[in-house]
Amino acid sequence: MLTLGAVYPLAGAQGSGGRQELAGVRAALRVAEQEGLLDQRVRLLVRSVQTPEQARQAVDGLIHQDHVPVIFGTYGSTLSYAAALEANRLHTIYWESGAVADLITQRREYVFRTVATGMTLGDSAVNFTDQVLLPRAGLKASQATAVIVNVDDVYGRSVADGEQALAARLGIHVLQRIQYPAQSYDPSVIAQEVAADHPDYLWDVSYLSDGEAIWKAIKASGVTLRAAIGTSSAFCLPQFGQQMGQLAVGTYAADHPSDEISPDALTPAARTLLGEAKDAYAALGYGHQMQIVGVAGFVAGWTLFHGVLPHVQGTVTPDRVRTVAYRINEPVGSSINGGGVRFAQPGSSDAGQNLRAPSIVGQWQAVDVWRTVWPMSYATAEPQGNSW
Repeated sequence: MLTLGAVYPLAGAQGSGGRQELAGVRAALRVAEQEGLLDQRVRLLVRSVQTPEQARQAVDGLIHQDHVPVIFGTYGSTLSYAAALEANRLHTIYWESGAVADLITQRREYVFRTVATGMTLGDSAVNFTDQVLLPRAGLKASQATAVIVNVDDVYGRSVADGEQALAARLGIHVLQRIQYPAQSYDPSVIAQEVAADHPDYLWDVSYLSDGEAIWKAIKASGVTLRAAIGTSSAFCLPQFGQQMGQLAVGTYAADHPSDEISPDALTPAARTLLGEAKDAYAALGYGHQMQIVGVAGFVAGWTLFHGVLPHVQGTVTPDRVRTVAYRINEPVGSSINGGGVRFAQPGSSDAGQNLRAPSIVGQWQAVDVWRTVWPMSYATAEPQGNSW
């Protein structure tokens, strides 16, 4: 039997996302076993963590005590950064399934990530503004203004840095970048600063609880925006739509795809695999609809269980996994999220980062109704409205 590690937040503020992402990995293992892809049984040894230090300690224990060659993780960027750093130090593969901070894969020889980076998601928010929202509003980039609000950690900075840099290149004027600590912030003060700037667009990079509090405060302030675009860990989550209700309607978010994308974005084989993934996910008790984190977990798991392990010759070791992983060359559309898999090669600054990981923009178009609206090849609906 092959034992692999898994480090996820299964309780606390990030527990829901961590559980769903792990379920996606488990669903991928289930499908791989059903298809007879693995020549030995695979056991996932799961560790629940809620802090970076717990993540580091979990990785240390899995390597020294359980001798795992590969560790899945971690959903949250602050957890992943600590875990990936420790795994890399100990020359063990860290297989990131959901966290987006760019630093996670920068100059790490044993770290692989199958999802898009924070900077890519930030770019998507700005490109969507430039390519879709500005033409709808009859504005040129040089006429538009924006405010960035971001949590001040490795996740928030990665996304917001990408937004700020691309806005500068496109000529969109960023009036202010408001950074706040995750554990100590006043949403009313942030809202007042946004209102004072009178921006056309708000680009928000928050977690769920702070994102909800800040958005409520902004709505209460009476500020008029042409659009608000969140990123990743707040506006796109089902809980945001459920808990915010009508306040969520009209907001956008840039993130990884869920299963709510156009079938035309998938190859026939990927469409079949998506059906199998949803069946396996439902069998684990998570329902037949795969949200963003569930899809991300499945893609990470499938890449390892289908694309790597069956091709490792002999005993599964970190270096043999690493060698095979760098050979993967799956085209766009072959993954169930509409992407493909090709990792940046050794020697590059982002070695181990999936260069074909997709990102999309979705919108809450009614209470608890989320639709993918960009890019066009992934979209299931047109953007609705352009102001509040």
